[in-house]
Amino acid sequence: MVKVTKTFIMDIFDETPQQREIADHNVYLQLKDLNYTNEEIANHMSYSKENLGYLISRFTFINSLEYKLQEKEGTYQFNGNFYITQSVRNLLDAEEILEIYTFTQDLVKQHKGVDYLQSFYHIEQDCELFFIDQLSKSMKDTNQYSEDDNYCTLMLASDY
Repeated sequence: MVKVTKTFIMDIFDETPQQREIADHNVYLQLKDLNYTNEEIANHMSYSKENLGYLISRFTFINSLEYKLQEKEGTYQFNGNFYITQSVRNLLDAEEILEIYTFTQDLVKQHKGVDYLQSFYHIEQDCELFFIDQLSKSMKDTNQYSEDDNYCTLMLASDY
């Protein structure tokens, strides 16, 4: 017969940092499905905006991208024409660009609109990227702008 001590049992169930991150990401996904905003999720999980952005990035992007949580709320939809500057086209591949675009679309759905400026960081290329939308929902509702005015642009921060 094997004698099991309390210490042995505690060792079995000690959570590794990676297991903790996976558990936290699962909590994030559950709260996101319940329509919590990222700011509400950060507060609920006692995460800083920067740390929540890192957690989201770690389990969302296939490539070396990090999302920087938006500073302000907004009603921008990022649903107009999509433009990419030449410097981004030269630096990122199509898969990375698509990841940024689809991730931003998911944020728009989650928050029912986001800030006009979404910021990303490419680890391998050591550069910050800005994804900027031109028209908010209220601007579009005024009908003072044409379809040509409704566009969003992915650029390097250094191009801004």
